[in-house]
Amino acid sequence: MIARVLDVLAPRVSGADLVVKTDDTLTVAISSDGDSRVTSSRSRSSHLRVAREGRVGYASTEGDDAGELIGHALAAASAGGEIELFLPAPAPLPEVASRSPQAAVADVATLDGLARALLERLQRSDRRIEVWGERAAGSVQVANTRGVLAAYEVTLAGVGAVVESIGAGSAPPCRVHSAASALPALPDIERLVSEVERRLLPPLLDSCPPLPPAMPVCLAPRAVATFLRPLRAALAGYEAWLGSSPLRGKLGERLFDEKLTLVDDPLAPGRPGSRPIDDDGVIARRLALIERGRLLAFLADLEVGARAQVPSTGHSWRHPAAAPRVGFTNLCLSPGIEGRATLLTMMGRGLLLEDLQWNGGPNPLAGSFTCRAPWAYLVEGGMVRGRLDGVVLTGNVFAALAQLGAIGNDSTWVGALCVPTLLVEGLGVTLR
Repeated sequence: MIARVLDVLAPRVSGADLVVKTDDTLTVAISSDGDSRVTSSRSRSSHLRVAREGRVGYASTEGDDAGELIGHALAAASAGGEIELFLPAPAPLPEVASRSPQAAVADVATLDGLARALLERLQRSDRRIEVWGERAAGSVQVANTRGVLAAYEVTLAGVGAVVESIGAGSAPPCRVHSAASALPALPDIERLVSEVERRLLPPLLDSCPPLPPAMPVCLAPRAVATFLRPLRAALAGYEAWLGSSPLRGKLGERLFDEKLTLVDDPLAPGRPGSRPIDDDGVIARRLALIERGRLLAFLADLEVGARAQVPSTGHSWRHPAAAPRVGFTNLCLSPGIEGRATLLTMMGRGLLLEDLQWNGGPNPLAGSFTCRAPWAYLVEGGMVRGRLDGVVLTGNVFAALAQLGAIGNDSTWVGALCVPTLLVEGLGVTLR
């Protein structure tokens, strides 16, 4: 289909590119009663962009009707925005592990075995547990009228659980998961078990001494992944280059604590965002965003780059029924040297947060936030005293990242983010 579509379009447009994606997903879920449920789905989507007379149009389809796809893209271009889009030329693809042969052929029995292995390690009489195992296998083909023709295969496999404690002082549901291109191994399962036990072990504090309006806080990796949402939005795409990002126009400035280094790495082996080429046909490369507190780069795709007069960084993604968007691949925050025990001791009296529920704020892009923290623990003298109920965290992400207390050495993959524990000073804390 790709060659046919581009051959038809070549004499009619100044440029065109096409991305074809396939996906085969299989999921095995086991309920708290032990019943298994198997679901599967297959999809194939085509995403076409054309540039014609200085305007750009998009179309996507899940079928094989090339004529309909072309017609919709040309019609969209006739009413599209004016932009001079320059498509990339062919270039050698970097080597990156994005597919696991074992994950690609994993069947129901394999996924059921992984899910039950996690279930057996978590089961207690005072818990209600749901677990699942999943794998997705697919392919991505990228081509354009300048001669780019590239393809790669991808797998994503994972296991997860929702653990709900039963009885007086029960904790809120605890959701954990692990995902990568390869099937989860025993150490992956054990890490999830250790996290659940660590979160469920401290008792609920029946009474808590009054808390000051601001406290030091240790954010565990899952909480960090949520905490970074405003920073991710401020670093990407139109908002960063031409919009209302608070970081706009500040490249080269030291805006954050010098302990903070952040990179986006599509070439990290076997991670959820790993790929050799983006959906615009731009070769993938590791991109340093922040180095020792200094802002170095924003993300851009071809269209944002054309509007901002900057090169694409290779961060285009295509999704059905939507225009191309700018997005991260594997976002990695560099670890520090302190273990968690040391961070808790450094904190003195404060809170350890294992996870956050994002509520945003009046202007999330500006960094202001209000987050519920259902997994919050009071720490005194380096020891966890117990779990607190009703904790709400407030503050500004950018201000917090400008004055970090310390960064842990416990880098953990949370989906496509690799983040360690952060010790943050002076966040607002209330009990509701």
